[in-house]
Amino acid sequence: MGNGTRKGYLRQTPIFSGLSDAELEELVPLVIKRKLKDDTVIFHEGDPASAFYLVKQGRVKIYKVSADGREQVLSILGDGQIFGDVPVFDGGPYPATAATMVETEIYQVRRDEFEEFVRRHPEVALKLLRALGQRLRQAMALVRDLSFKQVPHRLAGLLVKLARDNGREVVDGILIDMKLSRQDIAEIVGTSRETVTREIKKMENAGMLKLDGRKIIVTDEEKLTSWAR
Repeated sequence: MGNGTRKGYLRQTPIFSGLSDAELEELVPLVIKRKLKDDTVIFHEGDPASAFYLVKQGRVKIYKVSADGREQVLSILGDGQIFGDVPVFDGGPYPATAATMVETEIYQVRRDEFEEFVRRHPEVALKLLRALGQRLRQAMALVRDLSFKQVPHRLAGLLVKLARDNGREVVDGILIDMKLSRQDIAEIVGTSRETVTREIKKMENAGMLKLDGRKIIVTDEEKLTSWAR
């Protein structure tokens, strides 16, 4: 991929969108493209943090593994989203594991090289801090939902978020344009695959969703949002 293509991609990402042409030109050589197969671990929780990453194309899940081997998915990231950036500031290890969910292209930026870049352009650090603050709010919302909301409401909230973040308008409503299995969804909301299948069917019967094989189409976003509260 040429420098021009990488420069155009970086310009569209929130943390780098405000940089000048000259600054982007300086950043481009630091960006390394990697093509990864489905279900590839990018880094494990506790690994030394040597780089942060951007999703060029595909899906990445961020998760933690309990002592008994169960996964708790913290977030699912799509095109243009950043991950592994917390250690850029605190110098600690990766706080969770990251793995691809489909064939994925990512951009990697080494921590030591990026630190030098930030010293020359401190405004980038402010943008990263805003992104970290947004992610902290999302983490707090996840903790709140897991603690206080019942499974049907957590599931409805997730489907609303996926529709808004990764939705594509189709004739019948909003298609959640992600290759998520019922098990993937179960891991995010903290329940079993069977429960997710059952509750999604109830939502379909209530007119909130339409199922097309593994695809989920939100047909009544207002009703689904109300159910998520």
